[in-house]
Amino acid sequence: MKRVLILTLVVATLAISALSLTSCGVAKALEEQFNVVFMNEGEIVASDTVTQFKNVLAPDIDEAYIPEGYKFYGWTTLSLDEIDPAAPNFKSTLVGGGKMLHFTDVKGYEVNKTVILNAVIIDSSLVPKEYHYVVLAWYDKVATSGISEQQMVQLESKLKAYLKAEGVSDEDIATIVIRGYTGNVGPSCGQIMADEDVDIMLGWGSADNVTSTGGMKQEMLLETVAYQVTYNDTVKNRTIHRLTESDSVIKVMAWLQTEDCTSIFN
Repeated sequence: MKRVLILTLVVATLAISALSLTSCGVAKALEEQFNVVFMNEGEIVASDTVTQFKNVLAPDIDEAYIPEGYKFYGWTTLSLDEIDPAAPNFKSTLVGGGKMLHFTDVKGYEVNKTVILNAVIIDSSLVPKEYHYVVLAWYDKVATSGISEQQMVQLESKLKAYLKAEGVSDEDIATIVIRGYTGNVGPSCGQIMADEDVDIMLGWGSADNVTSTGGMKQEMLLETVAYQVTYNDTVKNRTIHRLTESDSVIKVMAWLQTEDCTSIFN
């Protein structure tokens, strides 16, 4: 009886293994795959494959290929003469937001299982700047900055209440952007520079840190203020950096240093 039971278990195990292998084989057979080729001015920059289960990180363009005054915005399935940088939907023409590409981003654009993506390098002065009362970037790396998403939700509520009491219009308040940046100092500062719309940085390190490690130019930092944040009963010495000089930005910068705001973090 015992030998029969063991034999039965062996047979069952083999059957399950065979079924698992068959399922994997079927899934693999059903998995669609496209070749993605990244082109710039007729030259191949990079290529990769994308499937339902494998994304592709879009490459950057070397600065040497970007003329002065121009900016690399990302990748598109369109030809460059089809792109209107002044159009409201300009950025929607970028595949995957110009960064991580998913299978659904390129599905439907393939020809013979290959998708061609063209680099979008445009005179940045042709792209209209979207109006924001202020764009506040915060360092979304709590172990380093000591700042959590919950605290930033509270900050946003308090800031809007303050501005409303100061007579700022509902229309202006509605344009406020509070955006978290993750990753180490270098990549996070690099993304801020790429976005080109941040007015204030909250939670990063000193000016030396964001310039030497972050790659930002010293002249970008119009004002730098030391800022203490308490995290796990430990005081972290962080910084606020102001990058622009409109009246609205200066007003918000001043409020960030008031007890109404600092009490959120201490």
